[in-house]
Amino acid sequence: MILSKRAALNGVQLDELHEAIVIQRIDPGTPVMNRAATNMMGGAGQRITGEHWETLDITIEYGINLPNTEMILRRQVFDTVTAWAMGGGWLTVNWIPDRRVWIDRAEIASSGDMWDWTDNYTITLRAYCVPFWQSENPTTAAVAQIASGQTAIEVGGNVQTVLDIEFENRSGMSINNFRVSVGNNEIVLTGIALGATETLRISHGTDGLLRITAGDRSVYDKRTGADDLYVMPGSNVVTVRADRAGALTVLSYGRYI
Repeated sequence: MILSKRAALNGVQLDELHEAIVIQRIDPGTPVMNRAATNMMGGAGQRITGEHWETLDITIEYGINLPNTEMILRRQVFDTVTAWAMGGGWLTVNWIPDRRVWIDRAEIASSGDMWDWTDNYTITLRAYCVPFWQSENPTTAAVAQIASGQTAIEVGGNVQTVLDIEFENRSGMSINNFRVSVGNNEIVLTGIALGATETLRISHGTDGLLRITAGDRSVYDKRTGADDLYVMPGSNVVTVRADRAGALTVLSYGRYI
């Protein structure tokens, strides 16, 4: 049954698993913020000392439109939905277009007594690594030939995110040194031996962790400076400097709370 409220994991629609599935409610959630504070002098007020986004829970409530005379089939449908949720992956919903969230784990509430065919069942899909809805497609800025200079990129979303960088060596000679900065964050790479036609990539997986490769080699250990290229939504200026010229592409996936 195709419904007005739809959810898909890795492109597989929940309401297409079985015609008896009726999605009743989808709550996109709000990320959990852990905030630390300490009292200020003077007898009033506090000062925030640290903030950390932790997890994001998306809950789906659904019913099984089968009579209680079909108890075996009702349980089979429940198990099918459970298997769908436990697989994790990219979650999309039809009424939040152009965004998705990476699901790391699922929690399944007990089916209870399935005799009552009007009962609803709840799935909690949890994002641990990147606890935000993210743009499906990045905004980009590209410079065809650059060794030292700047480019601007418009960052979407409504909360801090990170930049991805691609730098293709077009000089015909090896590049050993590369640095990139945005705002107060700068990553410096030395001794990377980026060969002609090879591409340096500063990127992030679905786990949100920083990766740095030159061609097919990891050069993460060549990094000094900032932990990552953190940026806020809006216009950001990216500065690069390399031994020789290459083609630069800057990418940003907006994050939303």
